[in-house]
Amino acid sequence: MLSRRFFSTTVRKLAKAEITTLSNGLTVISKPGNSKLSSIGLYLNSGARSENAYNSGVSTLFGNVLKNSSIAKKALNSGVKVSSTNAKELTGAAVASFAPGNADAAISTLGELVKNASKLAEDRVAVSEEVAKAATFAEDFENDSKKMVVEHMTATAFQGTSLALPSYGKAETLSILESQDISDFIGKNLLAANTALVAYGSDISHEKLVEAASKLSIKDGSRAPYPATSFLGSDVRLRDDTLPKAYVAISVKTPGAKSDKDYFTGLVAAHINGEFVGHDSLYTQFEGSKLSQLVYASSLGDYYKHFQLAYSDIGLWGALMTSPNIGCVDELIHFTLKSWNRMSTRTITDAELQKAKQEIKLSLSSINTDSAAQTEKLADSFFSKGLLYSDGELIQNIDSITLKDIATWADKYLYDQDIALAATGQIEDVFDYNRIRNDMSMLRW
Repeated sequence: MLSRRFFSTTVRKLAKAEITTLSNGLTVISKPGNSKLSSIGLYLNSGARSENAYNSGVSTLFGNVLKNSSIAKKALNSGVKVSSTNAKELTGAAVASFAPGNADAAISTLGELVKNASKLAEDRVAVSEEVAKAATFAEDFENDSKKMVVEHMTATAFQGTSLALPSYGKAETLSILESQDISDFIGKNLLAANTALVAYGSDISHEKLVEAASKLSIKDGSRAPYPATSFLGSDVRLRDDTLPKAYVAISVKTPGAKSDKDYFTGLVAAHINGEFVGHDSLYTQFEGSKLSQLVYASSLGDYYKHFQLAYSDIGLWGALMTSPNIGCVDELIHFTLKSWNRMSTRTITDAELQKAKQEIKLSLSSINTDSAAQTEKLADSFFSKGLLYSDGELIQNIDSITLKDIATWADKYLYDQDIALAATGQIEDVFDYNRIRNDMSMLRW
């Protein structure tokens, strides 16, 4: 176990992000980092959740049009590579990554992309090419069972709401999108109060970034609020015996990212149960959670990982699991939910709690090598929470969680609560919804 001394020393060295909000509402965020490359990204607090059933995927398409434009290709000659990302509530429209000394070129590239965004969207030939690429990407994503089972779980949990829409769109909707759809998305979402210019790396000047942000050609205004959403206990299943194993994702409703105490408690709770990465791991049977040791000893599955998906107003907490031992999938689910019950029955030990905290803190203090991923993390945290914690503040929040907090959180959000379940693959052995739901309240193993 890592010592307290290690973290007490590290906290003083962890950097804090600088945040400036311009008079028009545009936010500028910068954080020094130790990665070889630096990144500056233009992020919108809009993603799949800002779409509808008829333009699903348009936010992804918008980013693709920018990153594959002639402006982005020209930037390569200046040592700047442009990428884009997309999520439920976040669109990284353009993220410029660069080596030391190329910050000015990166800022200039982003400025050109913003200035010409509407013009690029009107190029029907370029848009049609990107539509085909985006549709292919969506098809490939849909063929990844591990990722898609989580998408399906989210869709059934929030069915009928904007959160049920796929993160990257679907091939059939993407294939019918046109230039006008992108132009409409830009008009409703590329607005100052809905935008953040985020930088991470060792070659970033916050003052220069603020100056550049003030010159961006972005209209004033803010997007319409997200439609209200609600959780529905339900399940969706797609049996496919051609797949080599069963894939199952289960979750419960939790508060959004703005609920600080519940958010950090849920994060620690997820790490208490942790993950199981298969029999090839040298340490699973010795240092893993009690659940992972059980799964290892009984060969119930080859993978599971607990997660917390926290959106601005609602969240999901649960586990993704896979098993080639298709005759034991029901046992894998049963003992996973029984492990959840341990939190509300007050049988989690202090050693388990401290181990979970140390794992989270170790991940925070690890060297961040992907600067683009770090800018996305900063933007997502700011938009979902409305603020940014320093790494030191994050560690303090995690350290404050007690066994009593875990039990109180579990009583409220886990014990006898409805679940959202998605399953695909060889899932004949997955019990019906009501029988699985009953495991959320049974106190016996």
